[in-house]
Parts: sequence; structure tokens; C-alpha cells
Amino acid sequence: MGREYIGKVNETVSGKECLRWDSKDFGTPNDSLANVTYSEHFSNLDTWSHQNYCRNPSGKERPWCFVMDEDAEWEYCDIPMCTDEGNYLFIAPSSSFICPHHLLIDAPEEWSFVVYFVEHPPECKITQQGGEYIGRTNVSHSGLACQEWMEPWSIIIPGNGTFFLPAFPDYGETRESHNFCRNPDADAAPWCFIEDEYLVSEYCDIPFCKVREVQGGPQGNVYPECRLTEKGKEYVGTNSVTETGKPCVDWEKNPYGMPWDFFNIEAGYPDHFIYSDPAIHKNYCRNPALYRDKPWCFISQPDIEWEYCDIPLCQNLEPPECKLTTSGGEYVGRQNTTISGFRCQHWLASKPSFHYQIIRSLSTFPDEVDGRHNFCRNPDNFGHGPWCYSKDSKEGWEYCDVPFCPKTEGERCDVRVSGNCISPLECKDTLIGDMYIGTKNITKSGLPCQRWMIISSNTKSSDFWYRSPESFPDNMHPSHNFCRNPNFNPEGPWCYNGAGTDPFWEYCDIEFC
Repeated sequence: MGREYIGKVNETVSGKECLRWDSKDFGTPNDSLANVTYSEHFSNLDTWSHQNYCRNPSGKERPWCFVMDEDAEWEYCDIPMCTDEGNYLFIAPSSSFICPHHLLIDAPEEWSFVVYFVEHPPECKITQQGGEYIGRTNVSHSGLACQEWMEPWSIIIPGNGTFFLPAFPDYGETRESHNFCRNPDADAAPWCFIEDEYLVSEYCDIPFCKVREVQGGPQGNVYPECRLTEKGKEYVGTNSVTETGKPCVDWEKNPYGMPWDFFNIEAGYPDHFIYSDPAIHKNYCRNPALYRDKPWCFISQPDIEWEYCDIPLCQNLEPPECKLTTSGGEYVGRQNTTISGFRCQHWLASKPSFHYQIIRSLSTFPDEVDGRHNFCRNPDNFGHGPWCYSKDSKEGWEYCDVPFCPKTEGERCDVRVSGNCISPLECKDTLIGDMYIGTKNITKSGLPCQRWMIISSNTKSSDFWYRSPESFPDNMHPSHNFCRNPNFNPEGPWCYNGAGTDPFWEYCDIEFC
């Protein structure tokens, strides 16, 4: 049936060009299920991303599409079967490429192809949501056994038997037991029901399929004025014109309403942008959506609404291990331990720290998230910088050691205000000294100051200054251990005792200016 096919063939067996699925030129197919909406027949429950590619949303014999023809509304497509005597056959561009069962690759002619025979469909996904995944993983990310998919995920069609809902890529298969990870409701990733004291369901550990290696761009292309990835979700440069030269519209204006591929449209429009604020991005090209191929922007033409931008790839595709802004929402490095050295929990895992971060903030991640992703990020523009849920910390989470990127090569900077390096005065103007930004880091009795962003027996994640950048007159960074007064203590700047002894905090001796 090829329902899992998500390739890019858009021509029928007779050579006719396919029509877009979201145009609905001929309404809903007559063999669609009456109690299921049109979009719910497609993987990831959307029609836009499938464009005019051959698909099989209604359960015909094989992939097909609508065509503009006086004699026929639709035709089958010539998508070859990928099976041979029970084995799955697929063609890949290189020995390192893995593609999904039944996926036909629309690849450049210069690629060299290798034919593979495998006994099982690949254990990976192509899209963020993974609605096309038909692998056999049947345990959740925490290792809990998946439960069988029962009602309301299956339906009985009189005379034909029991089927899964069309959003299952294998809904035509009838099995005594189907407990494999799937994504029938357009969640963030494949998941399954589990039996647990506290959890009903959990995402599964499904990685992205390996794709062709992206080659770096021309010499001189340096991040952030270029892309590090194909989709460029991490791009925070200043290009503000489209591929055709049209000026971009300010994101804050939101001229055409909530885009369909903003994940979790129940969240506010601003909550889909890096830094959770569209105003910061002005009218620069961005890619906050799930299924756009690369950075884009709105334009002042209602009949078109938006266009892609021509953002080049960076010469060096390795992500910088530093942040450009205070919150570091754009950080896409590979740091996966906290400042204290605790291992980061995978973002799709619900244990040991249960959270709704993926549901709330998937669109604001500067990269796509799969089961292997446990890198430090700041998807909710929170606190002092990138962080992660930690597997071993009693507090459950902690900031990561992600410093500011140097503005110039070899720059060393201890104190920044609004991201800019400054040379501070080593004195205070008032007794409280709440605006003191000097570099003293020992207490009155000579104890070393503890770093503010680290959690220890002294510091708790519940302390408001640990979460609030507004509590400090300067920017926090991982090595910042200078005397400050984030709680307006009447006797002046202080710090926690970094020696781990009593007292756990003490005032600092700061002179008046």
C-alpha cells in the first residue's frame, strides 16, 4: 500500500503532474474514512508538507495523487516496491545512508548508489514528528514496555476487519499485537503507552535517519550570517530579503495569522521563536516552523504570504561552543553535561525528571530533536543561559558551561553588560551596592566565592536570582563568581562560600567610590 512513502515523486504513471494535497481541488477522496478528517489521513496530520508528492492517504492499492484531467480526478504513481522475498530493499546514495522502508530518494545524478537488502525497516525517522516511522521499537525512552494500541486508535470497518487509524503509516496491517512506537496524533515524536506509577505514555528513542553529508559553504561564510544545517533553524543573522529580492515583513506583525506548521498552536505566537520574542528578530529571515526547508519570511503579498531566503551554508559547519546572547537560545553546540558535571537527560525522556518542555517549546529549539538529543539548550529563553535536565542532580536541572562567544579573536572578558565587554570600577556607589559590577571574588574573611550559576549545598534552583537575569547588574556566565547583591541585602554585596564550609555565605569588603 505504501502509506509510509514520503518521497518526492510528483508525477503519475502517465506523466501527469500531481496537484497539491492541501488545495483539495476535488474535495475529500470518496474512499476516505467518514469519521476521520481529511488531514488525519496523512502522516503528521497535515497536508501542506506533503505538497504535491505521491501519497496514499486513503488506503488505495499504492501511492497516487490528484491530477488536472477531464477524464480522471486521480492516477496512481510509479513507486517501486521495496520488498523482495520478504526483505526490504532500498537504494541509498552511499554506504552511510539509511532511508525508510518504501522511501524513494530524489537525489542528484552525481550520487553513487548502493542497493541494500535488510530484514526489517530502518529504526529511524525522517521528519521531526516521525509520523512515517514504521520500525519495530516497542519500548519507551526510559526502557518501559510499550502497550498495545487499542481503542480509540483502531476502528472496525464492516466486511473488511479491524484497522488502525489512517495516521498510522501501517494502518492496513492487522496484527494480534501492535505495540510499536508510532505518532498517530502529530505529537513531537513517536511515542507509546506504558504502564508506570506516574506516566501514561512516553516518547521513544527514535533517531533521525542518516542523510547525505552537507558540505560547507564558500570561504568567509561565518556564523551567525550563514547556516550550520540544511534547515537553518539556528540561523540568527540579519538577511532580510527573499530569494526573489522581496523585502521581509517584521515577524512581530504576524500578517497572516498562526502558520500551520508552528508546533503546538495552542501556545502563543511569540512562543515559537528563539528567545520567545518575535520583535527581537525584526524582519530577518528565520525558520521557526517544523516543515520549511530553510529560513524564510513573510512578504507583503497576500496571494503568496511567504518566501524562502537565500542563506548560504557556513564554511565551517561545526557549531560554536559558545553563546551569542545572554539567554543563549541560539546555542546548537554539543555540550551535554551541566556545570557541575552531571549528565544531561535526553529531552524526549520523561525520567528521572518529568517535564512538558518538548510540548511547550519544540518550535523554539534551534535544532531538531530526536531520541538521542541531550544537548544543553535554552528553548524557553530562561534564566542565565543554556541548561538541561540532569540525570544525577537532586535539583533536577542545572545550567551548562556555555560561555559568551568572544567578540574578537583572543578576547578575554570577565564582565559583560548587555553582552558587551566592559572594564568595571572596583568600588560601589551606595551602601547596598546593588549596581556593583567589579571583579572581587573573596569574602571579608578571605573565603573564595562560589560561581553563581552552579548548584551546590549553598545554592538552590529555587533561589529567584538563580533563575532571574534581572537580579544582576551584569550578565552571568559560567565562571562568574564575583561579589554581587541580587537580593538587595542592606549591608552590601556578598557571595556564597565556594570552600563548602561554614558560613555558607558572607559579605564582601567593597570600597566606596
